[in-house]
Order: sequence, then structure tokens, then C-alpha cells
Amino acid sequence: MVLEQAIADKTAMVEAEMAMAAQAEIDSFGINGPKDVQAAEGSEEDEDPDFAMDEEEERMLRQMTLERIEAARAEHTENRENIVRGHGTYNEITEQEFLPTVTSTDYVICAFFHKDFERCKIVDKHMFLICKQHVEARFVRIDAEKCPFFVQKLQIQMLPTVILFENGVAIDRITGFDELGGEDDFPTLNMVRRLVKGGVLIPKNKSESGQMMINRGRDRDSDGDSDD
Repeated sequence: MVLEQAIADKTAMVEAEMAMAAQAEIDSFGINGPKDVQAAEGSEEDEDPDFAMDEEEERMLRQMTLERIEAARAEHTENRENIVRGHGTYNEITEQEFLPTVTSTDYVICAFFHKDFERCKIVDKHMFLICKQHVEARFVRIDAEKCPFFVQKLQIQMLPTVILFENGVAIDRITGFDELGGEDDFPTLNMVRRLVKGGVLIPKNKSESGQMMINRGRDRDSDGDSDD
């Protein structure tokens, strides 16, 4: 019941966000009916001919808006399906669950950990934050001591190691903290950018894509959502 309620809550949140985004898209172009068009354009006497759109321009604008709304709906549907598959959470799996997990969805991020290693706990902290914002991938963790077969198969020699999977195939890995800044207190944004680079996450803004510098004075756990 707890898992079902969590899925329902997450689905409701995604639905609300997508509905708001779609409405904002419509409002931004003023195509939400005659009232909005009248408010945006004013009377014919006040219309500036230099800025008036012809029929073709209006048609193209409406088409662009509809395409964006359709894309938002498709993303919303995909997010709902991903949530049912366990996306949006960061759970521990067993050795028996490993193969079914990494092959059941397109993108999986799996952190191999040791319960006594402090740096593994640091990775857990960042993964827990990221998984809630990026439901396009599934985030899981597995105890390296309890899955010797896959540790050997994947040639894991250092912990923490994060393996990135696409359709069940390991496509990249993050070993230790060297690529994340080399320090234990690296910002969450560093991990997000590395996962984006690895091809398993879609950047939400320029900051996550690496097009903006990290402000070291900001909260080191921030994922940079406020940057456009």
C-alpha cells in the first residue's frame, strides 16, 4: 500500500506539472480562445500594422504551440510509465534482482557500494536527490559484498563505482570522485553533469548541460534547477 500510494502521489505531481506547463505554453502565445486573443491584440483600431501577423504566421505559430504541447503530453505519458517501473526512487536491489532491473527499462544508474565506506554514503546522498528530479532513468544501489558475480563480471575494482546502463548494456562508469571534483563535498550538479555526459540523463537547463559555470557560493547540494 505504501508503494502504491507513493506511485500515485508521484504521478499526481507529474500530472500537475505537465498541465501547468501546457497551460503556460498556451497562455504565452495567447491562443486560449477569443477572450485571450482579444486581450492580447486589443481592438482593431489599436492594432499596430507593423506588428500584426498575417494568416500564415498565425498558422505557423499555432502549429508550433500545438507541437510543443504534444511533446509535453508525450513526456508526461513516458514519465508516468517510468514511475510505475520504479523511476523517481533510489532503492537497494539484490544480486537476483540485478539483471531484471537493468534490462526492464531504457536507462539505469546502479551504484555499487560497501556499507562501511563513507564515500559510498556520499554517493547515496546525491543519487537520492537526483532521482526525484530525473525520472527518465532508474536509480538503484547494490551491495558489492553480496553480488560477487557481477562485481567480477563488470570488473569493479574500486568503491564507490556507478555503472550506467542503456537497454541492459553497461555503457559508462564513474569510479571514485576524480571526475566529480576529487573532493568529498562535491556539488550534486557535478554528478548530474557527469550522468548527462554519460548519456543516461536529459539536462533540464543550461547549468545541467554544462553550459554555465558552477557558483561555488551556492548550496553544494543544489542541482541548478533555477538556471534557465
